[in-house]
Amino acid sequence: GNASVAKKDQNRRRSSKRDNNPLRERTPLSVPNIAFRRSNNMLSRAFWLSRPRMTSRAMRMSTSAKAITMEEVQENQKKWAAAIKNMSKVYAEGGDYVQAAKDAAGELYGYGHFEVLFKPTKSTTTPFRPDGIGALSYFVGCDTVGDAGHAEDKGFAINGGRGWSEVEFNNHQIDLNGPVAIAMGSYTFTDATDGGKGDVFYTFGYKRCEDGQSRIFLHHSSPPYVE
Repeated sequence: GNASVAKKDQNRRRSSKRDNNPLRERTPLSVPNIAFRRSNNMLSRAFWLSRPRMTSRAMRMSTSAKAITMEEVQENQKKWAAAIKNMSKVYAEGGDYVQAAKDAAGELYGYGHFEVLFKPTKSTTTPFRPDGIGALSYFVGCDTVGDAGHAEDKGFAINGGRGWSEVEFNNHQIDLNGPVAIAMGSYTFTDATDGGKGDVFYTFGYKRCEDGQSRIFLHHSSPPYVE
């Protein structure tokens, strides 16, 4: 009895030592199992390689397709009004108002990004301004852009030297169409010299650019009709 029990304990200890021995030869994976693992890895790699990768252009197109919000339109209008007042202020202080106009045009208008349809308020001889130079001539005067300027331009943003102290947007309606938005209404300009006010009707169109910012692609402005 005791001898039999002792022998069983001895056999269990030997078996345990074999199982815990890190140098003991392990049973190798079967060939079918290895082949399955290799095949699975190759399929996984093929799946990831076959996935469509978004190119930088596709990423820009995806960004430009982002919908424009109501808040974004209103923010763009605030920036436009602030830019007009800032140009008037810089001009009155003897600063570089032309550079201020260039900076504002680059931020607010889509010149260089897409076609811009711009018909300014006070323009008759050259009513449409499809390029940035024509827009700059209108806002800060023909003399600021050399021969490319239009003689009728006295500098709307500086009010012919009188300046603007306030610009207020009054939207009649804003229509949101994905990456494009259209706003129509009237804005009120306050003369910085005598405080006089004048209303002008507008239509602004905003479009999402590839850098993610929405800019003006349409700007039509006209005074109220007078008989």
